[in-house]
Amino acid sequence: MPPDKTTFNIPKEPAKRRVWVCASLKLKGKSLRQLAELEGVSPQAMGNALMAPSYRLETVIAEALGLDPRKLFPERYDDAGNRIVIVRKPNRTTARQARNVNPAEAV
Repeated sequence: MPPDKTTFNIPKEPAKRRVWVCASLKLKGKSLRQLAELEGVSPQAMGNALMAPSYRLETVIAEALGLDPRKLFPERYDDAGNRIVIVRKPNRTTARQARNVNPAEAV
């Protein structure tokens, strides 16, 4: 089976892929801003979807390019094609401090 020419040149690094996506959209007469307006989100949110996972917006971008999201963002899917769910750790470096009132004494 010959390689799929539409996905052959997609960069693996997110920063380079962002430039590639913007250029590919421009060739199709579209932009991230236009896609954002159609979806009712900010242009920043649409741009962030290229760097951080956002299933809904990734799908919109991929469909605008005529691609499958799994081909455009392969690092966000496992080998079986299932979405990899990223669970973030709390952004807390120290233990939570006690409040100024002891909960047992509060009435």
